[in-house]
Amino acid sequence: MGALREWMPKTFAAYAVGMMALSGVPIFFSGFWSKDEILHSALTWKTSHVPFFFVVCAALLTAFYMTRQMVLVFFGKYRGMSSSNTSVVHHHEKAPHESPSVMTRPLKALAVLTVVLALLGTPMWPWIQEYLEGVKAHFDLGPLFQAGTFGILLLSSVVAVIGIFLGWRLYSQAKLLRSADEPDPLETRFPKAVRFLKAQGHFDEIYEISVIRFQRWLSQVADFLDRTLWAGGVQVVSLLIAAVSWVSRAVDEYLFNQGFNRGCDELKQGGGFLARLHRGDVQSYLRIIGIALCFLTLILIWGGTR
Repeated sequence: MGALREWMPKTFAAYAVGMMALSGVPIFFSGFWSKDEILHSALTWKTSHVPFFFVVCAALLTAFYMTRQMVLVFFGKYRGMSSSNTSVVHHHEKAPHESPSVMTRPLKALAVLTVVLALLGTPMWPWIQEYLEGVKAHFDLGPLFQAGTFGILLLSSVVAVIGIFLGWRLYSQAKLLRSADEPDPLETRFPKAVRFLKAQGHFDEIYEISVIRFQRWLSQVADFLDRTLWAGGVQVVSLLIAAVSWVSRAVDEYLFNQGFNRGCDELKQGGGFLARLHRGDVQSYLRIIGIALCFLTLILIWGGTR
C-alpha cells in the first residue's frame, strides 16, 4: 500500500485517532486512560509484579506496531503496483479512493467517541464508572496526584512516546520501498531477532520435545496398561464370575432342587396317606375299629389256645 492518505483523507484521519488511542497517546484519547487503569491494577497486585512487566512490554509493542502500520499504509509512496505492470494497473484496475459515506460516517462517529470517552473516563471525572455504580459524578483533580497515580500516568505516557518514536524512526524510511515484496526494515536491521520471532521463539519445537513427547509416552503407557493389566484383570474376574455362577447353578439344580423336590414329594405322599385316614367318615372309622378288634381277638384266641 503506502500513501493512502492522499486518496483516503477521511479514513486516514479516523484511523489516526484510533491509532493514537490504541497506542496510548496521553490525555486526549480514551485508550490512554484504559491502559493507565490496567497498568495501575497490575502494579498494585500484591501477588507478583510480573504481569505489570508484561503489560508495559505490551503497551510499548502496541505503540510500535500501530505506528509501523500507520506509516506503511498511509505514508511513503504507493506500492500497490510493481514497476513491471504499472501501465496494466492504470488501465485495468481502479486507483485507491475514499470509502462511501456509509463507511466514513461510522468512522467519524467512532473517532469522536474515542475523544469524548477520554473526557468521561478519567480519574478526574470518572463519569461512566460512577454512573454504573449509581454515584453522582463530580470533577476532582485530587486523584491525579495520589500516590502512584501520577507515576503510572507518566510511565504510560513515556512508553507510548517511545513506542511511537521507535516505529516512526524505523519505518519512516519505508517511503524508499518500491514494492511490498521488499524486506521489512526491521528484518534488515535485526535479521536474527526477526528470524527468531518468525520461528515463534522455537516454541513449537520446545512444546514438541516436552509436552507432546510426554503425552505420547503417557498414552503408550495407558494403552499398555489397558491392553495387558486392565484387560487381563477384567478377563480373570469374568472367568471367576463365570466359574462361581456355574458352581452355583450346579448346586442349585442337583443339590437343592432335586433333593428338596424329592423330599417334598415324599412328604406330600405321606401327608396324602394320613389325610385319607382322617377324612372324618365315622363309618370308615368303625370298620377299621371292627377289623382291628377282630384281628386282636384272633391273636388272643390263637395265643390262649397255645
